[in-house]
Amino acid sequence: MGDVVSLPRSGTGCARAAVPALMDLFARRRRGRHDPFWLKENAELLQILAALGATDLVDLDPLRPRAGSLMQELRFFPQYYRMYLSIALDLRALGLSEVPLEEMAAFILAQDLPAGELSDLHRGEVQLLLHRAGAGGAPDGALAARLHRFATQPAGFCLPNRRAAYDLTHIVFHAADYGRRPLARDAARRRSLIHVGLVAWLEGNLDLLAEVTLALRLSGETVPALWDAAVARGADDMMFEAGHDAGPFDDDYHQYLVLNWALGAATGAAFRGGGPGQARLIRSRARPASALHELSLALLDMGEARRPDWAQMRWRLWPALSQAARARLEAVETLPEFGGFFAGFARAGQRDAGPQIATTDRGARA
Repeated sequence: MGDVVSLPRSGTGCARAAVPALMDLFARRRRGRHDPFWLKENAELLQILAALGATDLVDLDPLRPRAGSLMQELRFFPQYYRMYLSIALDLRALGLSEVPLEEMAAFILAQDLPAGELSDLHRGEVQLLLHRAGAGGAPDGALAARLHRFATQPAGFCLPNRRAAYDLTHIVFHAADYGRRPLARDAARRRSLIHVGLVAWLEGNLDLLAEVTLALRLSGETVPALWDAAVARGADDMMFEAGHDAGPFDDDYHQYLVLNWALGAATGAAFRGGGPGQARLIRSRARPASALHELSLALLDMGEARRPDWAQMRWRLWPALSQAARARLEAVETLPEFGGFFAGFARAGQRDAGPQIATTDRGARA
């Protein structure tokens, strides 16, 4: 543990024209009001706008009619209580005073809804949400210890594991209360995040890479300039499409939101690409090259000849990789953490050991 870092709020840099149009898009024009994905998408948008401090830019009219029915909906759909409470908290933070936040929190506690959570990550989120609602009890020290143990095992994040990777970034988001609370620096947690970032970079996964840059920044850590630049390019490469009423919504909306959140946290210039107009879908034009699959197969083919040292393995791997994969590796091999990452990624000398997968589920090895 090290210095405690206070984090600036940077919402004033959100594009003024884009935010009201995004509110209208997500509240009225993408999904029906009782679609669970409506809750998920709007909870994410409001969470990001509140985290960026965009209070003066948000037009709450699209959500004002819904606010009064949140308590009624919560009673009927208690299985979605975390999303309802998150929406209520961020609507209140963004200026909608009529949200029945206290009544909702009291109902959640009276029904003991948090007792149904099997995931430590979700327990941590509930604890944060109830604390923000003024209804939280004493912090759960055992839960905090388990989450910290999970987040500070860098070796567990050297292999592709999206569940574990996103759990890690969200543990940091919750611990930092999305930028409202300062975190103490932690060298092991930083290495864990860098390892996840390296996997995301090698895979070309901009969604996960953006979350890593956010988690590093919320932890008071330095973000590799290469990754910040990739996030900025990725945000600029997002576009809106018209779609049609009967069409699917399996688009890139989450990547759009998290890229812009990361960009706003880094530069104060979120959502600078303009609003959606009448479009309903969000797509990414970016298709980053991936080295992950090629590198994994090349290592697998080496069998017992694999070694954990990158300097020894680089010249042996190079002929088996495409030029695009080589360029991807060259961009990050100079990072101080790359050698330790590769030692775990290579899986050398592990014939007698099964895969070690980090988890935040209670009772499992973290």
